[in-house]
Amino acid sequence: MPDELHSTVKEIMEQVVAESEQNKALALDMVKALLLQFFITVNRVAAAHLPAVTPHNYLLFKNFQQLVEKNFNTLRLPRDYAALLYVTPNHLNALCNDVVGIPAGDLIRNRVVLEAKRLLVNFDLNINEISDRLNFTDNSYFSRFFKKQEGITPEEFRKKLKIKTS
Repeated sequence: MPDELHSTVKEIMEQVVAESEQNKALALDMVKALLLQFFITVNRVAAAHLPAVTPHNYLLFKNFQQLVEKNFNTLRLPRDYAALLYVTPNHLNALCNDVVGIPAGDLIRNRVVLEAKRLLVNFDLNINEISDRLNFTDNSYFSRFFKKQEGITPEEFRKKLKIKTS
């Protein structure tokens, strides 16, 4: 964070704290206005460091997200989605990097992991059933995939969940 932004953000937050601790008239409205100033300031700095995304590219990205949501169980490769969108895989990756800062393959894998976690929360399903629902060829491949993405196996993920809910 640039020093200039740091001091501005610090000043705004100090004003928010001071305003919220006093019982002045319209204090809540002042806090809201200060927070709006904070968000606009941060957004301006962030926008200056990000490449501009054209409306066409944003629409293409949203279409990609919708396709991933519908097909993450069956389509796992960026080239499959690129073909559906009539673009090259390199273009799709560049687009995803420009919009969200990660490649298309990571977005697809993140969606698969999210669904895996959702299914792992259901203790009635065993790991084989979850692997089947996610269209993995076998349980060991699913476990390796999950561990590579999350750093722990599906079984370890479940154990952590049981400890947290106990």
